[in-house]
Amino acid sequence: MSKPLFALADEYLELARVLSDEQDMPNEIIDEILDAYSGELDTKCWNVAAMVLQFEGEAEMVRTVEKRIVARRKNLEGRADWLRNYLLVNMIRTGINELASPEFVVKVCDNPPKVILDDEDAIPDDYKEEETVVTIRKDVLRRAMLDDGEIIPGCHLEKGKRLKIS
Repeated sequence: MSKPLFALADEYLELARVLSDEQDMPNEIIDEILDAYSGELDTKCWNVAAMVLQFEGEAEMVRTVEKRIVARRKNLEGRADWLRNYLLVNMIRTGINELASPEFVVKVCDNPPKVILDDEDAIPDDYKEEETVVTIRKDVLRRAMLDDGEIIPGCHLEKGKRLKIS
């Protein structure tokens, strides 16, 4: 059974540490030993990278199917809403308030009253609530710090690492 990548990396680093402590061994020999040992590590890295690409490809296919399913769901919901309204309007027009069958009952019902605002400014302050929303524009902060060299209290730039497989 092959070893996991982290174990191969640990062994490689330990070998490199031990070899670097060797005072009498020429650098060429150390390089040859590390090159010979890195084969299994390289193969494992290639295999893991191939799995990453496979999973990303499958995820993209799932995303495409999700979009189709969402579009289909929205289409079905739209058709149901249209038919529900069509049925309501025509039952009201004809004065039919209820239809019953063994499978279901259809009724025209009154909704509870809802508030319609005709003039928001005329509404007394007792019925108003003020909200403040603060949004920090990270894109503007980044540009100011990168392009203009500004030092802005409360934030800093940080560079991470990412893996590129191409």
